[in-house]
Amino acid sequence: MREPDIPLTAEEQTLFKEICFDWRNHEELRGSLAPMEALASSLLGRDIVPEVRMAYFTVPEFNPTGRGKSRQEIFEKNGTSGAEILRHPHFLKHLEYFICGPDLPTAAIEKFRREAGSSYLTGSDIVELGPYARSCVRQYRLHPHHASEEFFKLAVECGANPSFADNLRKSIRAVKLT
Repeated sequence: MREPDIPLTAEEQTLFKEICFDWRNHEELRGSLAPMEALASSLLGRDIVPEVRMAYFTVPEFNPTGRGKSRQEIFEKNGTSGAEILRHPHFLKHLEYFICGPDLPTAAIEKFRREAGSSYLTGSDIVELGPYARSCVRQYRLHPHHASEEFFKLAVECGANPSFADNLRKSIRAVKLT
């Protein structure tokens, strides 16, 4: 189980522990839906989710494969809106990101952040970070499709424009593991 990197109240911590983010059967998933909705409602009510993580869900530019729609708009287009989204099984991965950040090895995240620095990331900065991100996929035997999305999240959290982060995402997605 991943650890939260945002502060949770005691009640939120209890709810977090009740959620099976890596569910293996539908019973585990069903058992996670009520605590997921309660936890998401609490976090959103406290406005504790980092702005960039919310943007990943609500802003179309942060969803380069969404054909001009945010992830939230895709839920709504498919007939799920408002509080219903917070208890939808497909929201589970978004809640995990809201709470825990990008799903990458801690050492990879820390080095990427160090290399990125604390300023706005330009397109050339992203190009320079690309070889490191691709090497992480190989070193840690990460699935390129999943890792590409997680590095996209990490890049925007480090200040990259979503279009620059998308270039990194595409570069990582092309990695072939031997």
